[in-house]
Amino acid sequence: MPMVNEVSEELIRTLAGIRAPQESVLSIYLDLDPARFPTPPTRQSEIDSLIDAAHRDIEGREHSHEELMALRAGLQRARELLEDPELPQGARSAAVFVCEPLALEQSVRIARPLSSQAIVSDEPFIAPLLEGIEPGRVCVAVVDERSARILWGSAAGLREAVSFGDDVPGHQKQGGWAQARYQRSMVKDVDDHLRHVARVLQDLLKVAHYERLLIGCTEQLWPRVLDKLHPYVRERLIDERLSLDTSADGPTEVSHAAAVILEEEHRAHEEELLAELRARIGKGDGQLAVAGLDAVLEALVERRVQALLYDEGLHEPGVMCPRGDWMGSSGERCPLDGEALQPRQDIVEEGLRAAVAQSAEVVTLHDRPELGPLGGIAATLRF
Repeated sequence: MPMVNEVSEELIRTLAGIRAPQESVLSIYLDLDPARFPTPPTRQSEIDSLIDAAHRDIEGREHSHEELMALRAGLQRARELLEDPELPQGARSAAVFVCEPLALEQSVRIARPLSSQAIVSDEPFIAPLLEGIEPGRVCVAVVDERSARILWGSAAGLREAVSFGDDVPGHQKQGGWAQARYQRSMVKDVDDHLRHVARVLQDLLKVAHYERLLIGCTEQLWPRVLDKLHPYVRERLIDERLSLDTSADGPTEVSHAAAVILEEEHRAHEEELLAELRARIGKGDGQLAVAGLDAVLEALVERRVQALLYDEGLHEPGVMCPRGDWMGSSGERCPLDGEALQPRQDIVEEGLRAAVAQSAEVVTLHDRPELGPLGGIAATLRF
């Protein structure tokens, strides 16, 4: 079964904008790794453990009666969402977000594995989702001289959008002028077929938008395919040819080949961001880049962050203005309005929410040492 990933920038931006007046938001992540939880009973046991942990957290804190009732009702609804038999289908993990006072009920299937955890707060816990965000819709065209199969979706899973063939005669062994005319005719027929492919890709872009395009074809056909693409389509192309067979490779094989290329592209993008970060920090100009938690939080407050990079698993306590317009690692009074600052268990999470809200790029680094000397977090700046 193809992997399903329902994480998107729009979803994360929506969740990042939610804040309840009390601690009544439940964020529960469920590990669905088939190696650890292969059967419904093992998954149910994990759900029971998560709900029990959340229940102990809720009952162990001080809450108003109204808040406690909302959390208890929300926990029951969260259990129902987690026990939905459709939730594990095609997912490696899942998340549910529930808040009774805000009528929030959101379940999300995720293609990458995430650890199980339950968080009670006044806002959805979105940091794990940032690690699983899709790079955008993907289109893959598998093309030969006569036929084409076009698939659409994401790196986690593709579905066939359209397949077609064009009448292109096969090779003939005649020789002489007749053979030369026939060869010219066949070249024209193949070019007409490739123009047909290019038109379909352009039409698909209008009705089912995609951000990245991959093309699978022979090495000989590759330059001829590229030559026919509309500029709007061409600018979305990843310049690496896929070696695929239109007749033999199904959606699963195509999805796997596309995922490998997209992962390589993602890794290359990380390298580019880190190189840019090093170059900017090396110039010693705080208008270009900042490193360390306090400096990054200050840049986020000033809405200057272009790209935020942080180490996976980075968590630090901090403080935040009740109005949400200032945050830092410590302090008693907001420097902007003098209000008493509120303690936050994880100010890094607040920083991520602020970055998402101001459309900054957020990159989670896994098993990489580059940010260690910089406090595990850094950012390039817009100005």
